Amino acid sequence: MSTQWLALLGRFEEEPDAIVFKGGTTTLQDGQPGFEVANFVSDQYFGGGRIRADIRFRGRHERSAAGLILFYQPQSASFVQAQLGGFALCSVQTWAGQRWNTHGAAGPPNQLQPDVTYAFEALVTGSRVMVFLNGVQALEVNLPFSLPRGQAGLWALGPTDIAFSGFSVIAETPKLFVIMQLSPPFDDLFEDVITPVGKKAGFEVIRADQIAGPGVIIADIERQIIEAKAVVAEITPANPNVFWEVGYAHAIRKPTVLIAQSDTKLPFDVSPFRILLYDNTIGGKAKIEEGLRKHLAVIQTQWAVG
Repeated sequence: MSTQWLALLGRFEEEPDAIVFKGGTTTLQDGQPGFEVANFVSDQYFGGGRIRADIRFRGRHERSAAGLILFYQPQSASFVQAQLGGFALCSVQTWAGQRWNTHGAAGPPNQLQPDVTYAFEALVTGSRVMVFLNGVQALEVNLPFSLPRGQAGLWALGPTDIAFSGFSVIAETPKLFVIMQLSPPFDDLFEDVITPVGKKAGFEVIRADQIAGPGVIIADIERQIIEAKAVVAEITPANPNVFWEVGYAHAIRKPTVLIAQSDTKLPFDVSPFRILLYDNTIGGKAKIEEGLRKHLAVIQTQWAVG
């Protein structure tokens, strides 16, 4: 099925093998000269995986830029994009609240040439965005939020036309990283409740003892938390490792669902947070399943940028 496009800002023309931004000059609200800008959203949805397009600047100006929109929020017109050109060769930015937030940039923009096709791609896993140009990784950034699932699209700026072709979205299953004491009865909670609920919500469910391969354990855990869309943490026992991992997840603003047995005396530092309490009974199992389902459904589309 071919991708359908809607121009929310700017103009485009569809050619047999490309969608073309119609660049040009314009007058800004303050009366100063400026360039055409465009925001094209598609019927493709993205929340992690690979998104790519071949980009060709038909003419070149130092301000010309083209972007892959990784997430678009219709309510506020906010979006996250990987950008080619502009103030840097490659960058990752968020447009939110009438301002740009730059999360990372690499390379000088003057490397780009007119009428040359550039293969531009972003690989997104949880909070991590890796940007590739012609198959070579140019940039890696960790966003201060997990990328939500939303519309994918294209962004462009400049006085000359820019052609996009080969646009594609390859989604991957988001990760749910589980933090808990690795012993009974919490193993049963993981196998019988968290894993099936997480999978039904569309997540790949991972726990620390399932990480394979050599390496430093704490570095592997940090990577899993960064690459996860969300975290579930069982905090019933006063386990220092569990609380360190919860603290790390909170520090990088990872959506975290805290759960604990109902008779748990919670430490002061976590007691203000919303916590799913459960009883180790048949009725308690149903309650924690329902609560976890609701939280994960919200997280899949949550937009939490500051």
